[in-house]
Amino acid sequence: MEHRRPPALRERVRDPGFTPSVRDVDALVGLLVDDDVAKAAERAIGRVGESALPTLRAHLEAASPPLRARIVRAIGRFKEDDRAVEVLLAALDDADAKTRRNAAIALGHVRRAGVEDALLRAWGKDTRHEMRRSVAASLGKVGTARALPVLRGAARAGDAELSRIAERASMMIERTESRAQRGRVDAERTADDPVEVITLARRGVEELLADELSRAVGITSVHIVGAGRVRVELVGAMNALFAARTMLSFRFPLRTEWLSRDDRLADAIARAVTSDPARAIFGAWTVGPVRYRIAYADGSHKRAATWDTARAIAQLAPELVNDPTTSTWEVVVEVSTPPGQRHAAAVDVAIEPRALEDSRFAWRRGDVPAASHPTLAAALARVAGVRADDTVWDPFVGSGAELVERALLGPYGALVGSDLDPRALAVAGENLAAAGVEASLERADALTHRPAGVTLILTNPPMGRRASRDAGLRDLLDGFIVHAASVLRRGGRLVWIAPWPERARDVGERAGLALEWARTVDMGGFDAEMQRWTKS
Repeated sequence: MEHRRPPALRERVRDPGFTPSVRDVDALVGLLVDDDVAKAAERAIGRVGESALPTLRAHLEAASPPLRARIVRAIGRFKEDDRAVEVLLAALDDADAKTRRNAAIALGHVRRAGVEDALLRAWGKDTRHEMRRSVAASLGKVGTARALPVLRGAARAGDAELSRIAERASMMIERTESRAQRGRVDAERTADDPVEVITLARRGVEELLADELSRAVGITSVHIVGAGRVRVELVGAMNALFAARTMLSFRFPLRTEWLSRDDRLADAIARAVTSDPARAIFGAWTVGPVRYRIAYADGSHKRAATWDTARAIAQLAPELVNDPTTSTWEVVVEVSTPPGQRHAAAVDVAIEPRALEDSRFAWRRGDVPAASHPTLAAALARVAGVRADDTVWDPFVGSGAELVERALLGPYGALVGSDLDPRALAVAGENLAAAGVEASLERADALTHRPAGVTLILTNPPMGRRASRDAGLRDLLDGFIVHAASVLRRGGRLVWIAPWPERARDVGERAGLALEWARTVDMGGFDAEMQRWTKS
């Protein structure tokens, strides 16, 4: 049998699955001078763990540049170990400039006593722009108010890159220092003047949301303005919006800013966020400092633009603190080019409360895979309507959301839930109890179970992205429609979501049901149809 020689370490180190041992560290240090594999070798050393430190320290004592700097960078991977921190602090005084700089970069991930002092000393000793850029960036991560005079001075330095880094570092420290004073949004407050609000729902649920909002006290001028969007005027407390159980969230739109070729996106956003309407909203509902984060409607991150925007906002309104971690508000940005506008883009900015308690679904103590989102369960309940003598059956009870939302909507006769999964029944029982709702839960097959006197079948059946490929599920749901028609009393309703609407229409009609209401609904990546059938 031919024995193959194991691949050389230089080849193996490129494999992300390669797990070296302590015995390999000497050889891996040797590879740090090879530009082609240096980064891979450093990552491999990191996988060895802290047991690699003694060998790394021994090599550092004898190494010459550029190896010294690369060893220090590798040691920086073990920032949680006191021995590594000791080496990094000492390396700030190394004779080699690149070694000093790598030590400064690594120490930006070390929050412990003495690190800030060491970085400030390094700032004074090494006046090169390259070194000060690294020190400034690290001070932004681990520094305190003591570092602010140095950084603010550097922000006015002649080096543009150092100025940018120092300004950003100052903002990070100011943000961290201010976190001791936590802010919140007080939804019980009322603004001095009516405020325009955009409420959001799943596409297809707009009519139901608009109906809920039109009945709420403190809300006027309800209009559907787009897919999943309903605009209202809030004239009462903010928590009036929580009367709408089909609502996903809400935000306060600001005026549209126009972005010309010579304008910066950051400046357009800053103008909107610091405008009088925005200040009025922040002032009406924020308790404590206004802390915000920036998000883009298209889901992108735009990190550089975000920092530019934070700087622009700070110049116009220093009291507004950019803080993605503990923000009280989210600034949502949407950029578009309206038809006929060739030389300008529309920048639409809205502010959305984050530090806000929404107790609508406090009953939701547990969940199961593919269970209904509470707002969708609330929509189904509203489509079903309220009859005081209803016996309601959910044959795919899941986490019990439909039964809870129907119970909260109004009087009923009895609630029955069934499922084949005992875990689902346990979760449903916990959620129903948390909502203060009594229901009969049974382990049973939706195709054979026959609760007595059912006047309403209310359910969200199994479905998902896989549904279109699952022929067995199609047959199951066809059989369920036929069985549901046989269980319902005359005049009873089947309210559910059909993943194959046309097929459901055909089966339902042949089973003796009449389709009264239907809407296509976004299920989070695919469409289905919410339907209400009546047995004549």
